[in-house]
Amino acid sequence: MPQVEPGVLDVLMHAAKDAASHEAIAAVLAAADIGTNAAAAQQREALLAALRLRLSGTGKSQDFAATLAGDPLNERPASLSDATADQLEVWSAYAEAVGHPFVRGHLHHLLLAAGHGSKPEHIRGAVAGYLDAAPLLLGAPERFSGLRGATTCLRQAGDLARTFNQPDLCKRVTDDTVAMAERVLAAVEDEPQIMAGLLEGLRVQRYDVTDLAERAAQRYASDVHTHVDFLKLLQKQAPDSRRTEIDTAIVSALLAAADAETGFRRHNLLTQAATEARDRGLSELRVRAEMALQQTDPDSLGWTRIGGPIMLPQGLFNWARAHIDTATGLQDALWRTAVDVHPAMREQAADARAREGLWRIPRTRINTAGPVQVAPPADADDDHVVELQVRAIDILGYLTVEQLDRIHERFAPDEAELVTALVHDTVLPEARARTLSYAFRYFWLGELDAAACTALPQIEQILRQLLRSRVPIVSVAKGQTPGAVDQMGGLLRSMPAAGYPRDWSRALELLLVDPDRGMNLRNKVCHGLIDTLPKHRVALILQAALYLLSHAHGHRNPAPPAP
Repeated sequence: MPQVEPGVLDVLMHAAKDAASHEAIAAVLAAADIGTNAAAAQQREALLAALRLRLSGTGKSQDFAATLAGDPLNERPASLSDATADQLEVWSAYAEAVGHPFVRGHLHHLLLAAGHGSKPEHIRGAVAGYLDAAPLLLGAPERFSGLRGATTCLRQAGDLARTFNQPDLCKRVTDDTVAMAERVLAAVEDEPQIMAGLLEGLRVQRYDVTDLAERAAQRYASDVHTHVDFLKLLQKQAPDSRRTEIDTAIVSALLAAADAETGFRRHNLLTQAATEARDRGLSELRVRAEMALQQTDPDSLGWTRIGGPIMLPQGLFNWARAHIDTATGLQDALWRTAVDVHPAMREQAADARAREGLWRIPRTRINTAGPVQVAPPADADDDHVVELQVRAIDILGYLTVEQLDRIHERFAPDEAELVTALVHDTVLPEARARTLSYAFRYFWLGELDAAACTALPQIEQILRQLLRSRVPIVSVAKGQTPGAVDQMGGLLRSMPAAGYPRDWSRALELLLVDPDRGMNLRNKVCHGLIDTLPKHRVALILQAALYLLSHAHGHRNPAPPAP
């Protein structure tokens, strides 16, 4: 075993005197002047390597990636397995010589994990060192760092004592942890994270934390999330007879906090309360939370909308009008507003799912009917890609307005001419064609509500008739379950199986019925969830009807050349 260098030992003891972490000790040791003694330099290197390593309570080593002030760590061992025999000998020498328990406990712990020397000696040396270090750390100049360091020492001491069956040390760990928990509860400062760590350590030591958890829940009741966390910890220890009482307290705390809040924070608390009530079988409280959610106006969530009008280049509008000007007649002009492959869906990046960073963060959304937070399935399309598709569809609406207005300017069709252009014996008989013609005439008159409400039922009827001969759209009665006919969403999702382009199927789904990430225009209009639609979105509804009709008539309008 090497001879301990007094100069290095003195620096180490001085560095450890008021330090609350091993990295703080290492920073002082690395910067100290210890002269040119080669043995001293070697021992300092070995000690810095030891201070770099982190250990769990059972002895598993972990790397510490930070860099010490003025002294890079990349030349020192990155893991315990990299430590040399000479370094282990230095650690062993200093574990016996150093007086500060914070360093002594760490060195014994490292030697125990490395299997170097006497195992019983290192077990008791590590546990005793950590236990003796805890009260010293509580006196550190930086209060929170000292509390955190003391909590870590108690946890590591408890893990080691329990793992290696040291009952006397286990009792001391429990007594010291309870004493520290009492101290934290009595302090003026709020330290809920420290208290949670202490209680978890006690629970692992099989100590009944019921009283402490109940007092902590009251002590930190001003923060509802901390309050709820301690109630949940209390529930793990409380007898079955108290479970309903604690469950009710958890949900009631969330509801009370929501009543005192506004905006999105209120919405989140109500959502959490409804979820907890559902999971805990508290039906009355669940109804209360859900009723409050239903009364939350989306405009009250406190969000600020940032945006402005879409400014498209004039060249795009000129191109849209020119595409109509080349039509041979009214029907051809109508079909030209709906190309076979939806422009917004035509080009999707092959590596859409490879995006990283902020674009890949899962996002919840607000259903404006509730509102209720919803999240797309795990296998759903990338959020950012779908957002771009919806935006592109929206932009397309402005060009569709230009084209429909140009049709009106050029042809000025009356009712009979529109019916003749739209009618189809199977898909859109004359009576329904007349109804759909009203939607176009309302659009040109500026009666946008009437145009949307008139066109939407016709779209569903056209789609149902298109699919009827190709895919099943009716489910027969089974037992007590009556038969049913597919509604708009199911019909749209059946389009690819019937041979229609998948891109248009998805585009129509985003436009009409997707409540999560799409415009959901059909449901918003038909269920009264929106005021008057802007003109370009009504134009998109009419375009959807024209696309379906163009297929019924066997018309295949290829995508026009780009402007």
